[in-house]
Amino acid sequence: MTAENIEWGGQREGDPTEAELAFATSLNAQTPGLDYWLHSDDDGTPWLLVSLDLIEGNTVQNTLRLDFDSRGIRGGWSPSCLNWDDGMRAEDALIDLAGPEGLLLPANQLSIEDLARRAADWFTQPKKGRWADPHRT
Repeated sequence: MTAENIEWGGQREGDPTEAELAFATSLNAQTPGLDYWLHSDDDGTPWLLVSLDLIEGNTVQNTLRLDFDSRGIRGGWSPSCLNWDDGMRAEDALIDLAGPEGLLLPANQLSIEDLARRAADWFTQPKKGRWADPHRT
């Protein structure tokens, strides 16, 4: 755990980048209980995967996933509850980024805090036919 109470997982060793730490800290303050996975591309480019498992009983029914990097945020439903798409960029895993359940927001002129606020809104907004309450267990 870090001082920000975030437990980092993933395939990349080392600490999060400054931008990843700022994004995750802001997002975690708004939406606690998300999972944070550090990854990097083959060329070493770092990126962060954030996920939320939707659990019924003792079974993960669905997983929302969001990628964060210098390009912005991209999110949607994991096709396999991160069983095979963990460590893959959303685009490579064929995640549907289209609204209303998907999210595609380029960084452009937005601050990291703005991106985190939009991500928090997206994670907590009910998704059609998938759930009624994002924090049900």
